[in-house]
Amino acid sequence: MVKWVVVELSDREYQVLENIDELEGPAPLKLRELLREYLQSTPRFKVDYHIIHLEEKKEFLIKVLEDIWKEYELSPTPLEKWDQKKAELVRENLMEINAIRPVGSFDIALTGVLKKPWLSAYNSVSEVFEDIDEFSQACIATIYVLDFLSRGTFESELLKDSTIFLNELYLFTYAVAKRKAHEFQKSRESKRECSVFAGDQLAA
Repeated sequence: MVKWVVVELSDREYQVLENIDELEGPAPLKLRELLREYLQSTPRFKVDYHIIHLEEKKEFLIKVLEDIWKEYELSPTPLEKWDQKKAELVRENLMEINAIRPVGSFDIALTGVLKKPWLSAYNSVSEVFEDIDEFSQACIATIYVLDFLSRGTFESELLKDSTIFLNELYLFTYAVAKRKAHEFQKSRESKRECSVFAGDQLAA
């Protein structure tokens, strides 16, 4: 049975729909891919875009996360165990996808290509992965963004090492700030509850 759906499209939506012939595969998959492109290109839908992909890749992201924490079980500072060859390989791969750039002769810095989507993804991770701590959420965001930037070409081992590298040097600072904010909020709520309890006792 043929079903018809009649909708009014904005100019932008119609432009997106016109691109359907450029995509390969069955019609439902084409529409799904077009939806993703629309979500990605529309600022107000960026959070929704990340949540869709985080949900889809949940098992894969958790698997890489588990491999990362195995490294931390062996050493609280995994980078100190790396030899120069391993560190250089990770840096070279990250520069290839424009995630980092050299600064001066020895230092490196994050690029906007990595940092902007990472911050957006980090804010979305807690909605999909509610039961993990702030540092695990930071790892998930890094794995997810690196997989996206590399177009899936980073193998699990490289994703693991690159995530440890970036988080240890830069991105765990956001996890530290987030944890402090959560602890501060809990402290305020606890003090408020104590204040209300004391007030009730005085009233009694």
